[in-house]
Amino acid sequence: MCAPHFFWSETCSAVRGMQPLDLTCQVCSSSLGLSSMRLASHRVCWLFASTLILAGTSPCQQASDQLQSLFREGAEQMHAGNAAAAEAAFRKATELDPSLAPAHLDLGLAELKQGKLPDAIASIRKSLQLDPSLPGAHLFLGIAEYQSNDTDNALVDLRQELKQDPKNVQALTWLGIVELNAGHPELASEPLDRAAELSPKDENVLDYQVQAHMAEAKQSYTALYKLNPASWRLHRLNAAIDAQAQDHKGAIEEYQLAIKLAPREPELYEGMGWEYRKLGQADQAAKSFAEQLRLTPGNPIAMYNLGSAQVDNGQEQAALPLLQQVVKIYNHPTGADYYLGRALVAAGKNDEAVLAFQRAATLNGEMQRRAWYQLSQIYRHMGKTADARAAAVKYEQLKQAADQASAKEVEDWRKMNAASAAALSDSGQQ
Repeated sequence: MCAPHFFWSETCSAVRGMQPLDLTCQVCSSSLGLSSMRLASHRVCWLFASTLILAGTSPCQQASDQLQSLFREGAEQMHAGNAAAAEAAFRKATELDPSLAPAHLDLGLAELKQGKLPDAIASIRKSLQLDPSLPGAHLFLGIAEYQSNDTDNALVDLRQELKQDPKNVQALTWLGIVELNAGHPELASEPLDRAAELSPKDENVLDYQVQAHMAEAKQSYTALYKLNPASWRLHRLNAAIDAQAQDHKGAIEEYQLAIKLAPREPELYEGMGWEYRKLGQADQAAKSFAEQLRLTPGNPIAMYNLGSAQVDNGQEQAALPLLQQVVKIYNHPTGADYYLGRALVAAGKNDEAVLAFQRAATLNGEMQRRAWYQLSQIYRHMGKTADARAAAVKYEQLKQAADQASAKEVEDWRKMNAASAAALSDSGQQ
């Protein structure tokens, strides 16, 4: 009996092109239902015989025709959602040619879809005995083993699949899922990061990537707490969490607690200074940045922080030498140019201020818009009407573009939240 192994070539490329799906097969529209745990996907159906049927002849044409017919039948049954009938067809194919590795793999996938995990594992392992490098076999074996709570073997097989195909998003995602559920978020992050890089718009991959990093962060936080429950670093972490939640007062309180424990850590004063700035308390921000600079003399970041806060607090004269030094050190346009321009305007040095604002206008984002606005004002003050008008137009164009982008972002968030609320409502009614 001849074994038409060339049939497997198209499935090889199909496996490499897999994208993660949800629990519902997009071909047969039926739930895979293999586990009570969340699954990334399977895309089982379309890997079957329809991808294996090729035109041509062979020395054993009759056997080849029978195999093609069985593969076709199995694929059609899977498409119709009848995994049991598909299993029967693929089993006949294995009986017709016991040495045909893809037939055993397809049989295993049909069994996997029915939740026959021990049978699926046996069939897929048989396919690997016949062809150790069979594409996709280690992936699906790993999935079946994971569903059977055989985590160790699942990890071995998923890693083996990645040795054969390092860019297999499906295998990377499953490796991350298994590591995450095994309590190893630090090991889950790396494959999920790679999967997200290869498939940046895949919601399933991004979901698990976020879960892994959150679990890893929690793990690190717990370890830090166990090492030293009174560590100032814990207060700094709490401050960062509060700041991200827009609780700037809470963040300042945490920084103050950290400073009591570590009064000579300049980064604590820097963090607290920026929280004061977000609250519009430029005077308190300046005091914090002054302490940062005292602890790190000559630090251009500390000089910029203090100088810019002093400008916001109306202390342009004190800020001027600091900002001039920062601009000289950086020697390329930065936010320091914008604040230097404001300090120069306060000092009556309009020509120098124009040059500083022009440098800041080459930046991107909010600082660029501010620079063009300042240019429109200073040109008007200098009697340069045409330049003032041109600068004002540029400012309005940039502001309008920023407002549109902001409105789109808000609308996107609104739609996402509405969709999430609807999904939760639907799940609650089921």
